[in-house]
Amino acid sequence: MKKQLIAKSAKIRKSKLESEYIEIGPRVNISGAYIKAKKIIIKSDAILTNCKIISDGPVIIGKNSTIKENAVINAFRGISIGDHTLIDRFVVIGGMQSEQSEFKIGDNCVILHQSYLNNTRKITIGNNVGVGGYCLIFTHSSWQNVLDGYPYKFADVLIHDNVWLPWNVTVFPGVSIGKNSIIGGGSTVTKTIPAGVFAAGIPAKIIRKKSNSELSYSKKNSITLEIIKSFGEYSRGFLKLSNSIRVDSKMCTLNFKKEKFVYTLDFKKIKHGDLVISFRIPDKIKKSHEWIELESLSSDISGNIGKQFLLFVKRYGIKIKNKTQNE
Repeated sequence: MKKQLIAKSAKIRKSKLESEYIEIGPRVNISGAYIKAKKIIIKSDAILTNCKIISDGPVIIGKNSTIKENAVINAFRGISIGDHTLIDRFVVIGGMQSEQSEFKIGDNCVILHQSYLNNTRKITIGNNVGVGGYCLIFTHSSWQNVLDGYPYKFADVLIHDNVWLPWNVTVFPGVSIGKNSIIGGGSTVTKTIPAGVFAAGIPAKIIRKKSNSELSYSKKNSITLEIIKSFGEYSRGFLKLSNSIRVDSKMCTLNFKKEKFVYTLDFKKIKHGDLVISFRIPDKIKKSHEWIELESLSSDISGNIGKQFLLFVKRYGIKIKNKTQNE
């Protein structure tokens, strides 16, 4: 007997979902999609548009995740996509299937357009991973007759947390890429890469290791001021939102018509209605103001311009979760 739990606020248009169990969360938007699986679970605020998802196992799509037009995902054993993850247009995850075909990707990830991931074996991608456009990931490699001595390989691929594969990177079967590593654009990864390195080339080789020293607060402050100034320019030129900026020794203020951003390390001059940005924000300020805390990568904001700022800082690799949105 089929079971369906579909939130009243979910929108499903021109789509076909085939499963014995379907659970669709609040504010989910599905348009022009085809999904076939043993179990389908799509969590709140996910957006699926003109895509195809097929599995003999479960399909689980996390909160606020997006699967765009003409994306195809096929994995025999199951498909799991975390929260706040983007699968871009024309991405293909599939190819020759087997009893071991599986695809898992964590939270706050992107796979950009026209990348191809072959999951004859299992592909596991951690949290905060960026996969650029035109990347290729393989778990199966053979063509000529292996009985004539030609090479072949079937093996899982594992990409750990906070890895960046810029555009046009190729990953071979059996590769593991360690946490916090970066692969140079256009590289071919044939062997496992350890954590915390920059590797590049064909085949990819370690160029340098990431420094273990953290940025000083002075340097972080300088970068943050640069980002806020750039956001002001972006808001005026692109979003068409007039604003003015004022910078002194203790505070940077970005004034919009209805909202005011205050970046500060000293909270004595904070006024009612200010949106406060800092590295660490006292609980007293959090209870009385909307805020963005850079050290914990968390926020509590409801205004549109504040949300635009959270989107803007993603281009600097700063991924901030919004408490208001996640509730």
